[in-house]
Amino acid sequence: MRLVRADAAPFCASLAAIAHVALDERWIRAWTSADASARNAIALHLVEGDELTEPALIADLADVLPHGAAVFAGNSMPVRDVDSFFASSGARLRFMANRGVNGIDGVVSSALGAATVVGPLVLVAGDLSFYHDMNGLLAAKRHAIDATIVLVNNDGGGIFSFLPQAQHPERFEELFGTPHGLDFAAGAAAYGLEFVRPCDRRQFRMELARSMASPGVQIIEVRTYRAANVDAHRAIWRVVGEAVDAELAR
Repeated sequence: MRLVRADAAPFCASLAAIAHVALDERWIRAWTSADASARNAIALHLVEGDELTEPALIADLADVLPHGAAVFAGNSMPVRDVDSFFASSGARLRFMANRGVNGIDGVVSSALGAATVVGPLVLVAGDLSFYHDMNGLLAAKRHAIDATIVLVNNDGGGIFSFLPQAQHPERFEELFGTPHGLDFAAGAAAYGLEFVRPCDRRQFRMELARSMASPGVQIIEVRTYRAANVDAHRAIWRVVGEAVDAELAR
């Protein structure tokens, strides 16, 4: 076995140069068009209404973030939602994520550390990830860190509601949903951090823009519901499926 160390782009370019594989332009055009149709369908769906859903807050984040900003995506649903719903705006942005033994280790601490060298930085984290590393907030004032934390609070492990075990309600909440009932406003107060809870998309966008222009760490909590979040995602996947089917049938 031989180990090759190389950057991805030049490595792929070198492979393409020696592969001599004829490109199927029709296949490329079909999937490029399908991708564009999917993105357009998502954008049109998320433009409608002022309800602050989990997909909608990611779309609004993409609209509000300025050139040079950074997004630190929490594990489970946030990183998947950023991948699905963060539309390209033309702004030069940096995306980061943390990966631990169980997927949520130290996400607050990692994001605050990153905020000391890049910025403005927005951490999007679920409530369980945030709770798991809430003591990391102590660094915020001690080191005069500037960052925005978008706390997606659906009172438990939202990703499990998409999985087959959600069909077994007799044990689901105890073993997978794991609701905690915590008031994170009190936690923010313990660390001397500003805490807001917007009620709609307009207020969310306003608070997000204000936070990024302000010193210190602000926590913007978005309250959502796990069952409703599943419905919101599935509604988007339906319109995406219809748009892609229509495009590929042309």
